[in-house]
Amino acid sequence: MPERPDKRMGLKEAVARLVRDGDRVYLGGFIQQDPCAAVHEIIRQGKKDLTVSKAAGLLSMDLLIGAGCVKRAITSYIWNPIPKPAHAFVRAVRQGIPRSVELQETSILALTLAYCAGALGLPYIPAKTLLGSDMLRRSPRLGDNEIKVSKSPFTGETCCLIPPLTHDVGIIQVQRADPSGNAQAWGFAGDTKYGMLSCRRIIVCAEEIVPPRVIEKDPDRTLIPAFRTHAVVEVPWGAHPSYTMGYYDTDWQFFHFYEEQTRTHAGFRSFLEEWVLGTSDRKEYMEKLGEERMEALRAPPWRAEPVSYGGFLRHRWLEES
Repeated sequence: MPERPDKRMGLKEAVARLVRDGDRVYLGGFIQQDPCAAVHEIIRQGKKDLTVSKAAGLLSMDLLIGAGCVKRAITSYIWNPIPKPAHAFVRAVRQGIPRSVELQETSILALTLAYCAGALGLPYIPAKTLLGSDMLRRSPRLGDNEIKVSKSPFTGETCCLIPPLTHDVGIIQVQRADPSGNAQAWGFAGDTKYGMLSCRRIIVCAEEIVPPRVIEKDPDRTLIPAFRTHAVVEVPWGAHPSYTMGYYDTDWQFFHFYEEQTRTHAGFRSFLEEWVLGTSDRKEYMEKLGEERMEALRAPPWRAEPVSYGGFLRHRWLEES
């Protein structure tokens, strides 16, 4: 077997090399696995004029918008899940603070289908979602294309033609990856698989980097294959304050704290200076959070029953022995 390339690098290097001003950026994770560590680094490096796409927008999108990095948001919602408004997002849309943001809003299903079309290289995907709602009237565009309404050539039924949505770069926080970029995740996946595979460049942030054999023992969990990955970054606690299944739970206390701190733009800037710009990397951020808080959030072990794959990868084991 040919030697697999080692794509490991630091988060600063990955963001500097792969995220560029004006990019269309996809943020992976659906409720869980919000790539907050990578978003902090994007803000520290002052990336600007980004189009950010995410089906379920949480704190990561609000941070990017409040920091002035975003010119367009493509999403189904952006909020604080406690639940409260995402104040930076609301200010940007209503008042243009710190800058105006163009909003393209559609349903989670329509957005997932757009990602799917982008990942598969399709011209569109027909669907009945959005029919009967006012979303087509209020926000008819996805990316650079407009959602069309047409008749089926087979049945004559009315349907929406969902255009493809592709991205320059995608970022995901996963449970584990090997050094060459085979990334594995489990739990709520939502739109993440198609969203990530609609990206030309991919940054995988992982709670831990494991040997390839660990990945091979459970191949069904591989969300992103190595040949699509450009950078692998080991970032423990990279999704905090959201959760990563099996590693740590949602920090609801921090979401409350964030909501209170960011009700005004001055409060948001203060939060940003202390928790993002005031920390140089994720290690400093977690040290600031404190070991006691981390210990309370660590997920207790609860393991699924192992699955037998028989001799599926026996040839690999024989080659390595």
